[in-house]
Amino acid sequence: MNAINLIYPMQSDIHYTAMIFPDGQPHIKIDVESAEKLNKQKPLQIISRIANANDLLLLLFVKNTLDYMEFEQVSLNVSYLLAARMDRVMMDGEPFTLKVIAAILNQANFKKIRIFDPHSEVATALIERSYTTINHLYVKDCLADYFTNNEQAAFCLVSPDGGALKKIHKLAQQLNIEDVVECMKERDVKTGQLTNFKVFSENLQGKTCFIIDDICDGGGTFIGTAAALKNLGAKKIVLVVSHGIFSRGNQLQHVDEIYTTDSYKEFTTVTENFTVFPVSKYLVVND
Repeated sequence: MNAINLIYPMQSDIHYTAMIFPDGQPHIKIDVESAEKLNKQKPLQIISRIANANDLLLLLFVKNTLDYMEFEQVSLNVSYLLAARMDRVMMDGEPFTLKVIAAILNQANFKKIRIFDPHSEVATALIERSYTTINHLYVKDCLADYFTNNEQAAFCLVSPDGGALKKIHKLAQQLNIEDVVECMKERDVKTGQLTNFKVFSENLQGKTCFIIDDICDGGGTFIGTAAALKNLGAKKIVLVVSHGIFSRGNQLQHVDEIYTTDSYKEFTTVTENFTVFPVSKYLVVND
C-alpha cells in the first residue's frame, strides 16, 4: 500500500517538503517525480496526526494537491484526532467541537478514514466513511513488554471511569483476560475538579494493575485512580494510554510505569519507567 506519511517522512512513498510561513501558515511541496511513479488508480493513504489546527490544514492541503494530481482513491489514517474528547456540547455557550472537525473532514471527501483509538463512537458516527483502529494489539504489546522486564505476577485490567468501561471489556475478551476492575470518579464540569474516586473491588493485594485508557492529558484521573487502587493493596500501577499529551509532565504520583505511543507528539526525552511505542505499527496500512 502506497502512502504519503506526514508523521514519519522517511517512510513516505511520496517525498515532500513541509514548512511554516512567517505568518504561521503551514505549507507543503510534494515531489512530483516521486508521485508520478505511482499508479493513480490504486489506493493511496495519507498517514497523519491531527493534534492541532495546523496539522489539519496541512492534511487538507495534501488532499487538495493529490486531487489536482488525479489520485482516485485517497484514504486517511489518523493517529490522533483533534477534538475527539469534545464529543458533545459540554456547557451552554460552548461549541460542539468534534462536529465542526468532522464537517471539515467530510468536505475533503476521503475514500475512507481510519482513526486510532478515538475517544468515543461519536467520532466515527459524525465522520463519513470512518472506522476505528482498535487498541488491542497495542495493549497486548505493552503487557508483553512489561512482563518481559518484570517478574510474572497476578494482574488485572482497570477501567478508570465509565467512559472506558465498554472498550475495556471488549479488550479483555480479545486478550482472554478475566480480571477487570471498574472504577468511577466525579468531575465538576465547570471547574474540572475530580473527586470521589471509587474502586469496585474489595481487595487487590499484591496485584499489578494496568489502567487502560485512550488519552492522558494532565493525568488527574489516573493519579486519583492509582491512589485508590493502592489503598486496596495493589502492588504496582501501570498506565497504558494510546495518546500521551502529558500537559503536566509524565511523572504521575502513585503511577509506577507508563506506556504510550507517539500518536499525539514526538517524545525527544524518555525518562525511566516511561515507554513510547511508535504508532506506525498500529495504523492499518493494508486494504
